[in-house]
Amino acid sequence: MRRDSMSEQIVTAPMVEAWERFKDILECYCNALSLLNPPCSAEHIQKIENRFNLELPHTLKILLTLNNGQLVDDRGAKSGLFKSISGWDIYERHIFLDIEGIGTAYNTFIDNKLLTDEFGVNEIPFAVAGSPKHYREAFCINCSTQAVSLIKTAVWDPWMPPEWQVHKLNRAESLMEFIEKQIGLYW
Repeated sequence: MRRDSMSEQIVTAPMVEAWERFKDILECYCNALSLLNPPCSAEHIQKIENRFNLELPHTLKILLTLNNGQLVDDRGAKSGLFKSISGWDIYERHIFLDIEGIGTAYNTFIDNKLLTDEFGVNEIPFAVAGSPKHYREAFCINCSTQAVSLIKTAVWDPWMPPEWQVHKLNRAESLMEFIEKQIGLYW
């Protein structure tokens, strides 16, 4: 067995367990659990990877094969599953993107010169506040380090340099740790 596939197997079971615990908590929140899409096929993930010439992190692929993002109901971003806390009592809910939404959000990210100059091209948005084409902030997983960050992408103040307005805030060292922290935010 290849070393890569062995390390992927070691990560898979704990990631699945963390996601199942998160889903158990979502059962307590009215229709939150019903917003999850069915699993995504490995072939569909591969198609998006080929389209953007990148390889998604293994843990993100695991997550997508468990649930391919979430439905967006008539409440839009308010129905997002992932919580973002970025100040004293300031939080938003981010929509967990399906594989197509991840591709769209990534394309939006890499088409933005300011974002790529500041953060490079290894950040893959998987949950956004807004839509995949127009988001104010995004939870991203880095292809190289596997770290999850909250990247603020909105540039609001015309008097302040744009590079001062975008920020990258570390939220977890891995997607599994991120899910564990999300569980803590719900309790």
